Amino acid sequence: MINVTINKNLLFRYGMLWRIFYGTLRTILGVVLLKVINIPFSDLLYKIMSNELGGNPAGILFSITNSFLQIHPFTVTYFIAAYLIFWGLLDVILSINLLRHNIWAFPISLYLIGFFILYEFYRFFHTYSIILLGIILIDIIIFWLINIEYRKTKKPVFPDGV
Repeated sequence: MINVTINKNLLFRYGMLWRIFYGTLRTILGVVLLKVINIPFSDLLYKIMSNELGGNPAGILFSITNSFLQIHPFTVTYFIAAYLIFWGLLDVILSINLLRHNIWAFPISLYLIGFFILYEFYRFFHTYSIILLGIILIDIIIFWLINIEYRKTKKPVFPDGV
């Protein structure tokens, strides 16, 4: 039983460190996207990949991605940048406070992750994306680990009557 508890604690810590890392990356990406507002993603992709392509845009990955972006034009907007910055910072702040066992961070994190999982399921049933399904599974595991840690944190140190 002690080994299982240690493993859950370790998984909880790794999960929170992952959220801090991932939140930091989202925040950085959001700030970078602020520099390229109203530029189509296909143009960004071509600029980023131009050195790799060497003037020959015949790579299969580039061709598939570029043709998708031509059919579904998508430009960088303030909403996308703000969304990434907001959720990135929120993940970092809440994860740090969860690692510190600040009791107020647990219910907020559970509600936000729970709401986001519901939204991800909604999106999954519209896109059937395998990648999104993987993200949903990771979020469910993190939700479960936070819930276990929250229950341990809420328990009184001394049972009643002691």
